[in-house]
Order: sequence, then C-alpha cells, then structure tokens
Amino acid sequence: MAGVLLDDLFAQAEAKARGAGDKGAVLRFTHAEEIEPLAALMGLPGSTEPAAVDRTYTYRDNPWRGAEVAPMAANIQWDLYASTPSPGGTAKRVTYLVRMLCNERETAFKPSCEPVSKGSSFYDLAELERCFGRG
Repeated sequence: MAGVLLDDLFAQAEAKARGAGDKGAVLRFTHAEEIEPLAALMGLPGSTEPAAVDRTYTYRDNPWRGAEVAPMAANIQWDLYASTPSPGGTAKRVTYLVRMLCNERETAFKPSCEPVSKGSSFYDLAELERCFGRG
C-alpha cells in the first residue's frame, strides 16, 4: 500500500514537470495504517526503527512510536517548484525542485537523497527519482 502512494506522489510531480499535470493540488486522505508504512518506505525520521527479530516488541525496548510517526491528523506533503531559466542567464532548462513537509514541518528526504545544497530542504526531482530508484 505504501508503494502505491509513493508511486502516486512521483506520478503527480512527474506529470506536472512534463507539462501534463493540470492540477494545482492532489490530496489523498487516509489513516495512520497507511501513513506509517509510507513514512517508513520514505525513511522519514522516527519511522525506521525496526523491532529486533529475535525479541518480542515491547514499548520499553523499542524507540519506534506510531504516535510520533503518524499523530492525529498526520500528513505528508510534497511541494513542487519550477525554476525557469532567467533571461541572459546560464541555465538552459527548467529545474523542478521538491520540498517535503511532514506534519507541517520541513522534512529531509532519506539520507541517500542529496538536497540542492547542504542543509537545504529542496531536492531536484531528478535526484529524488534517482534516490528512490525510479530511473
């Protein structure tokens, strides 16, 4: 179920970048049981702490907390920005940048994804496609 949601996030961003997307926003509503696997698939903070294979999960011995990953009214948002070449500038193509918010806070993508500059919350869409194996 998380893969379908991640595929749709990419499909909507890629369609907009190709000029084929006519929507200003795409909204999906779901429950924590969908948000938590999506957060884990994307490597969001607090979502990737696995339970030990050889030990029964207990609240005391595992730092993973569903209420932190998907609190009441949890949300994951991708904002797509188009950076158009400036007249007389050196940029030749439009670059599409993605910023993610998780529960209304700017959130970095997983560590294997490189932002446009160190400490930035913006990622080139092509870099995210590479990072998530969509190429």
